[in-house]
Amino acid sequence: MTPAAPRALLLGGPGRYPFNGHLRLSLRHDRARLHIAAVVASGSEPPVAFDAAAALRAQLVDVSGRTRFALLRSAWERLSELDLGLLGPARGQDLGLLMVAWDDDGLGVAGTGLSALHAVADGVEPLLEGEHPLFGIRGIPGSPPGVFTPHEPPRAVVGVPACGSVDPGSWSDWQRACGLRDGGVA
Repeated sequence: MTPAAPRALLLGGPGRYPFNGHLRLSLRHDRARLHIAAVVASGSEPPVAFDAAAALRAQLVDVSGRTRFALLRSAWERLSELDLGLLGPARGQDLGLLMVAWDDDGLGVAGTGLSALHAVADGVEPLLEGEHPLFGIRGIPGSPPGVFTPHEPPRAVVGVPACGSVDPGSWSDWQRACGLRDGGVA
């Protein structure tokens, strides 16, 4: 049996609606799993952001593959086929995306529109920060960015959207900043 897959989480934004335009999606195919956290159209009015996130989710829900790399490749292919007009006024150029794929051979992390990644294990530790090829500009890239393969899979990977805060403080503050309630990471 495939061990529990690490979750993909994104920090919420500042303001009255910190999770405006956010979505989370979990997929399982054969022995591989994919967790996705994304934000799009977060600066728009809530109905517009909701519709943009729903369109993004509808495009990604049919991702398939038998390995972590196949799942990530399928996700990027699905994104490249998306009608950008469905992603709000910025046409997806404000997309922040974190994908965490897992199979029996390990973990693969990919994304765009992020400024840092943190690992949740016994606490929260930086996984990647600063300049790194994994971090692309916001939006759907013209070609798929690289895949980061950490040696020790954490329980969760927290992405910091570009222009986001990097250190919410204690673990309970991190959970709230990701929209989790009742300690819900495992």
